[in-house]
Amino acid sequence: MSNDHTTIKQLAGQVNALSRREDFAHKRVRWAEHNELVGDKSPLLWICPDEDGGWRNLVPPGRLVCADPDLRLLEWQLRKLIFHAEHLDDDFVVEPTVRFDIPGEYTGYLYGSQTQRSAWGIEITPLAVGSQAYHLPNYLASEENRERLLRHEVDFIPDEERWALLRRKFTEAADGEVDIRFTVPYSALVQSLLIELVHLYGLQELMMDLIDEPERIHAIMAHLSASKARLLGSLEARRLLFDNRVNVYTGSGGLGYTRAEPVADADARISQMWGFADAQEFSNVSLSMFEEFALPYQARGLSRFGMACYGCCEPLDDKFESIFRALPNLRRLSVSPWSDIRRAADAIGDRAIYSWKPNPAYVSPDFHEEEAAARLGAWRAATRDRCFTEVILKDLRTSTLDSLQRYIQLYKAAVSE
Repeated sequence: MSNDHTTIKQLAGQVNALSRREDFAHKRVRWAEHNELVGDKSPLLWICPDEDGGWRNLVPPGRLVCADPDLRLLEWQLRKLIFHAEHLDDDFVVEPTVRFDIPGEYTGYLYGSQTQRSAWGIEITPLAVGSQAYHLPNYLASEENRERLLRHEVDFIPDEERWALLRRKFTEAADGEVDIRFTVPYSALVQSLLIELVHLYGLQELMMDLIDEPERIHAIMAHLSASKARLLGSLEARRLLFDNRVNVYTGSGGLGYTRAEPVADADARISQMWGFADAQEFSNVSLSMFEEFALPYQARGLSRFGMACYGCCEPLDDKFESIFRALPNLRRLSVSPWSDIRRAADAIGDRAIYSWKPNPAYVSPDFHEEEAAARLGAWRAATRDRCFTEVILKDLRTSTLDSLQRYIQLYKAAVSE
């Protein structure tokens, strides 16, 4: 056995042993009841470091020992699971499973990608990324590109050769200690639409054309939504979906457990899954424009999922009722750092999960204890015994272990009062 395989098997064995902890069995039940809006309303906490920032601080890639670059990816996932279980006393659950995206090409827009050369049938150039921002070119200024978009049928095309290689390498190295699963990428499932559109249109140009060219926006959104909805059907027919009612990220945060019997990933149906959309790009448009240009198009695909999650970092204070009306399957609503905590509690009640996202700046290296404690107290006072609440501390890019552990202590104090 190679040194890499010895390392992977040892780490996988640790994850397997951790997954059998008694507290995780209790937490699985808690998440399942919470997600089905039954049982008591005691809250749940998930510390969710950012993949490209927070986790690199907590489990630096420089500490990895595997020489094979593919096995280093598996090693990093295993070490993160172990670190979370041993150092972060929240409600995350460790399972003896490691998931990776199926390698392949999504032909829509992969926001943040530096390698993509075409999206929705349009040739694109890499973003000119600065130290903190990048410019969004308007590819849809030309009628030719608009026609290309309207003719393009979005797809996800697996790289079968790469997929088979990774599946073999990971499975051999884990040696039965953990289950290796590959799942369709988030970009192929999400029904937000706006984030893809804004990267092709430009934010300022899109805002102007909501007024100047409304029929153009309607035509584009109608095509995006119809094509994305058809992709869901295609993924289901090709058996590329997966059962996400487990310890995976749903919407903009929250573990996916339910009391339903799990199914094999290849047998999963859209009607059983969690789905997601948000409208961060429309944070500053009116309610009427949100209802006209975003929500009905997003609902076309999102309403097909068994359970819908809506919202991320945008405040939804005046939009909750519209979202409830548009999505009968609504189960999880995001309450962002910029939302009115009490207004959200009044609007959501116990009709859906109140998924609160505290400001991650509170747990930067300069820990803002007073502000964090005050917000936790306000959240608890607004939601106690009224809402099925969860605290999803996410978008963590610079946090230290000490600041995260101190935040957990503040959370526990607020909940116990």
